[in-house]
Amino acid sequence: MPGLARKHIIGGLDIGTTKVVSVIAEAGLHGHPVIKGWGECAALGIRKGVVIDKTSLGKSIAHAVGMAQAMAGLSIKEFYCSLPYASQPAGTCEITDVQLYEAIAMAGVTIRQAFSSVIASAEAILNHTHKHIGTVLIDLGGALTGLAVYNQGEPVLTRMLPVGSEHITSDLALCLRTSLSEGERIKRSLGLLRPDSSTTLTISGVGGRANRTVPACTASDIIKSRSQEIFELVYQALSQHVRLASLTGGVILTGGGSLLKGIVDLAACQMNCPVAVGHPVKLAMSQEEWGSPVYASVLGMVLYGAKGSTRRTGNQTGWREVISRFI
Repeated sequence: MPGLARKHIIGGLDIGTTKVVSVIAEAGLHGHPVIKGWGECAALGIRKGVVIDKTSLGKSIAHAVGMAQAMAGLSIKEFYCSLPYASQPAGTCEITDVQLYEAIAMAGVTIRQAFSSVIASAEAILNHTHKHIGTVLIDLGGALTGLAVYNQGEPVLTRMLPVGSEHITSDLALCLRTSLSEGERIKRSLGLLRPDSSTTLTISGVGGRANRTVPACTASDIIKSRSQEIFELVYQALSQHVRLASLTGGVILTGGGSLLKGIVDLAACQMNCPVAVGHPVKLAMSQEEWGSPVYASVLGMVLYGAKGSTRRTGNQTGWREVISRFI
């Protein structure tokens, strides 16, 4: 119909170490995307951040994208993509893994731009002030932990560490002689909150073994030990390049690992600075759970794409541009 602005549709794709998430959104006022479709599935064919089966991964990507397309009632092929890579501080990265490149091609997807997952998360989590006063973003993923330091509005350091919340699950499964799924359940229910010394846990046996009862403190010690190690590695990686005390914004946590009970207090103790959990901002969503830090990377991609659409169409000019600075 004449006079109506053309809709700008953006695709966001997060190929993580444990899951693949696809989002289709429409660029709204001031670049705030409106979510139209959503798809999520397990990231098959990836182990410890490395593609070991391109066919399985290609199917995972295609499935997540297909779910988002079906919900949105739209078929798009171009996506802004976040990957578990350590990019240069500029943010964008090239897909150098041939297996990953071919898996994406198998899914029938074209990557418009690719970013390190931690830089993608920063698009959704950090605001203008965070980026200018100096802030560390820690993306606690499944197999990897991403680090990004922002100062004066730009990323000045990015790193990927080969440890994540899956390692806590593995430790619990190994030490308590149970399954990974049981280890994950214990991790989520107990977290880092210290249980009473008399509290016990009933743990499912494996291989036909009977259930067992163990002190909850035993599981708590396992979770705490690995969590402390993760933040020790983070602190070492950061302290080699930046002075944490000079970063006024402190540390912001995101990713699935940031939801672990008690993680903020432990991180603050280990990092010796203020710590908070960050949630995606500037998003128009009908389901509250989509604003979880678990989805920061993929939401960062649609935010980036929506801002690009706004710039290209010149929607923010004159008084709109002035007002948008304060929103």
